[in-house]
Amino acid sequence: MAILQPIHNIAEIFSKKNVKTAILCPGSRSAALTISMVRHPDIETFSISDERSAGFIGLGMAQITGETLALICTSGTAAYNFAPAVAEAYFQEIPMIVLTADRPAEWIHQYDGQTIFQREIYGKHVKKSFELPADYTNVDAIWQIERVLNEAINLTQTHPKGPVHINVPIREPFYPTAEEEITFDRNVKIISNAEIEKKLSNQFWNDFKEIWHSCKNKLIIVGHRQSSELNETLAKFSDELGIPVIADIISNINTVEPILADVFLSSKNVAFKTMLKPDLIITCGKSVISKNLKMFIRKNRPTYHFHIQENPDLIDPFQTLTNKVEVSPEYFFKQLFDDLDFQNFKEGDEDVDNQYFDFWNEASIKAKHILNSFLKDADYCEFKVIRNVIDKLPENSIFHVANSMVVRYSNLIGLEKGKNVEVFANRGTSGIDGSLSSAVGSALKTDKIVTCLIGDMSFFYDRNAFWNTYLPDNLRVILINNHGGNIFRIIDGPSKQPEVGVYFETQQNSSAEYFCKENDVEYHKVDDEASLENALNLLHQKTSRPVVIEVEVDGSRNVTVFATYKELFANFS
Repeated sequence: MAILQPIHNIAEIFSKKNVKTAILCPGSRSAALTISMVRHPDIETFSISDERSAGFIGLGMAQITGETLALICTSGTAAYNFAPAVAEAYFQEIPMIVLTADRPAEWIHQYDGQTIFQREIYGKHVKKSFELPADYTNVDAIWQIERVLNEAINLTQTHPKGPVHINVPIREPFYPTAEEEITFDRNVKIISNAEIEKKLSNQFWNDFKEIWHSCKNKLIIVGHRQSSELNETLAKFSDELGIPVIADIISNINTVEPILADVFLSSKNVAFKTMLKPDLIITCGKSVISKNLKMFIRKNRPTYHFHIQENPDLIDPFQTLTNKVEVSPEYFFKQLFDDLDFQNFKEGDEDVDNQYFDFWNEASIKAKHILNSFLKDADYCEFKVIRNVIDKLPENSIFHVANSMVVRYSNLIGLEKGKNVEVFANRGTSGIDGSLSSAVGSALKTDKIVTCLIGDMSFFYDRNAFWNTYLPDNLRVILINNHGGNIFRIIDGPSKQPEVGVYFETQQNSSAEYFCKENDVEYHKVDDEASLENALNLLHQKTSRPVVIEVEVDGSRNVTVFATYKELFANFS
């Protein structure tokens, strides 16, 4: 039996517990983990040299599959470079198991190479941290390793899902000898975790429906990343019960006519906003992009605010929460609709009072008309470019939206009702550091076209996303290059400071052309609407390589156009 047999058996436990993909970052201390993952017949492996990019590539894969993904690295700062992706996975509730090889405890802080304090290195950004024993020969140690692996993997998939860390001290020798055969113990210990589906009591439903019927103006707000099952149910609330459903582009609620709340809630017309004030709001999902929506709710406080989430933490970004309901949104809304539908059937269908729904809907229709006319007549700028990109997205495709201005523009524009496009965005921490890598990871786990819309600072910051041998030919990157962090000239605070150009905007003159040539990526440059229209046809065509469409835009023009847009809706009513 190999000296590190219990370490090799981790691959077998992964296989049996449906951890079928491992991202491996090169290093000696992690050699036993790497070799066992590569040699296990049921595990797909990817070797990614840059740990920061590797973490986000893994995140993108797990976003698509929903399965627990393994990240594995050597000791030292390699483990720290996983941290941004681990934090993003924690706040997005993405299942990941992070294995960091380490020196045994007695060698930590003894001036030995590649040693840092790795125990609990990710702090509160993982659901739990474990450390394996450094002695692999004792039967109790073997039992502990197998028990910890089971507990850790189970934790990644229990609600709220998320990353779990296992620190793995390994003594030399790291590599098997020529005579040593790597085998896997098919009798490793497997511990299943029974899923519990939470239900609400009859008393809760009775009390809630009493509140429901007492409130005239009811509003549903949906945050980041919801399921298709919820999508269908919420369509019934909108279409049959006349309840406005406000959903950001990242919510994936596409069976409901989009209400462009982020557009018209920028209005300073107090009387108009008073007409939209809710008595009851029900929220679900994670983050909401629209600051206008959050500010509107905070200033127009409902009498009741029910938040539906399986996460046990009390999260209240609107500052109006009155009731937290710890069940799945799919169960809650289906049960509520079925109960209300049955009640209407028993009592005889009555015309639904749609006045409040009409306020929201009519405001959205008017705002959409004004916005479309404005963008049609606007000069060539990034706002207009992004509208054209969204219009051109292929059916049955995936849309990865990076952070900063592109996700804000995208949310203002929205997706048409019924358009079969699944949207992803790293809105857990909302950082720019891994958007391109996440899109690469997603494209590696699907046959669909993956379109990544990204700004220049995000793109160049994450350029190591292309520093690997797995670049997928179904990836299309729309790079909006305004040669700096243009958002800092658009938002009020930094735009008024004399340091904005050098210290906030960070002007740069980079182009992606030579970078794409180095990485064998198809490259197209766009600098006007006609060339953009031609380039966007690539979203619908098969290619043998990934494609980058670099869209050159004038940053100062973007600022002017956006200021005009804001002024256009300042007195909207």
